[in-house]
Amino acid sequence: MATSGFPLFINNMPVFYAYFGYCIFCFFYFKVSVRYFLPFLLLFGSILFFQFLNTGMYYFLTVAAQLMILLTAVITVDVFKEKFLDVFLKVMVYISIISLIFFIPIFLKPSVADLLIAYFPIYVPLEQESYGINQIIHSFIFFNFSPDFTFRIRNIGPFWEAGFYGGYLMVALMYNTIRQKSIFNKIGILFIICILTTFSTTAYLALFLFIGIYYAVKIGSPILRAGTILLFIAGFAYSYTELEFLGSKINDELNQVAYDAQIQGGNSRMASAYLDITELEEKNIYIFIGRGNHPEHRVASVNKAVQRNNGTTDVIAVWGIPFFLVFVFLHYRSVRSIASYYGEQKFIALLFVTIVLILGVSEPYFRFGFFYALLLLYIPYEKGIPKIADSEENLQPAVA
Repeated sequence: MATSGFPLFINNMPVFYAYFGYCIFCFFYFKVSVRYFLPFLLLFGSILFFQFLNTGMYYFLTVAAQLMILLTAVITVDVFKEKFLDVFLKVMVYISIISLIFFIPIFLKPSVADLLIAYFPIYVPLEQESYGINQIIHSFIFFNFSPDFTFRIRNIGPFWEAGFYGGYLMVALMYNTIRQKSIFNKIGILFIICILTTFSTTAYLALFLFIGIYYAVKIGSPILRAGTILLFIAGFAYSYTELEFLGSKINDELNQVAYDAQIQGGNSRMASAYLDITELEEKNIYIFIGRGNHPEHRVASVNKAVQRNNGTTDVIAVWGIPFFLVFVFLHYRSVRSIASYYGEQKFIALLFVTIVLILGVSEPYFRFGFFYALLLLYIPYEKGIPKIADSEENLQPAVA
C-alpha cells in the first residue's frame, strides 16, 4: 500500500528497490508458486514485449519497472493467501483512526496544522514540481498536508490526495461489507466517517451508489426497498445540487474539457478520458496492445508528463482493449470468489467492480501494485472455499 499511494514512498526508487528485494526474499523463503498466476503473467509480459518492439530500447526500463510491480503483487497475494483481506482491513482501520486523530482537531481549529508543522517530532517535508512550480507536501508518515491543504481542509490520511484516500476507504468498506454481510457495523461506520471527511466528489458518488444499490438488492420487502431507493436518490440529488465540490465541480470539468486537454495536458477526469480514448486512434495496434506506460507516447500536448486523473480510461489507453476486458473480468472473478468464501450474495461482485471503475475515473489507481494484487485474489480464495466446506462438514454432528 505504501508504494501504491503514500507520497513518502511512491516514486521513491530506493524504497521500491528495497521492497522488491524483500519480496524476492519472501519468494524463496515462503516457496511462492507462480503456477496459478502464469496466465496473467504471460498476458502482461506479452503486451509489454510487443510494446517494447513498437517503441525501442529506451522503453526497456519501463518494461522492467512494470514487471517488478506485477511480481511484487503476485508474491504478496501468494504469501498472504486468504489472510490478504484481514491484513488490508486491519491496516485501513489503523490508518482511519490515526487520520481522524489528526484531522478533527485541525478541522475545528486550522491553526493546529501550523503547530504540528513546527513542533511534531516525526515530520518530513517533500518537494514536488507541478507546472513548473515547486510545492511542499508536509508528511507526518501517517498523515499528510497537501500543498493546498490550508485552502481545502480535507482528510488526506497518509495518501497523496484526499480523493485517493477516499478510493482506498471505499474499497475497504466494500470488502468489510462482504466479510461482515452488512455495511453499518463498527468498522464500516469508521470507514464511512473517514470517507465523509475526505470531501471527495467521486468517493461521495461511490458511497451513495454502493449503499443505495446494496440495500435495494438485499432488502426483501418491496416497500422498504422502494423507500431505500427513494431516500438515497433524494440524498444524492440534494448533495449534488448543494455541495459545491460535487455538482459544480463536475459541471465545470465538463465545460472545460477542450481547455484542459489542449492547454493543461489532461489534468481533469473528462479531459484525461478524452485524450486516452483519442490515443487509441493514432495507431490501430494501440487498440490491441495500448500505447504503453511511457508518457512520450501520449497525444501531443503542452505537458505530456502531467498527471492524468482518469485511471479507468488510462488502463484502456496504456494496455489496450483486450487487457481492459481481462482486467474487469478478473476483478469480478476475485470479488465473486471472496463473496463465496465469506458466504455473501454474489451480486456484490458486479456492484463492487462497477464502483471501483467509477472510483478509477478520478484517480490513476490501476497503475499500482496493490490494485494488481486485487485482480489476482481469486486464486487463493477459490482454493480456500473447499477448505471451508470441508471444515463445516467435519463440524456436523454424527447421525446415529
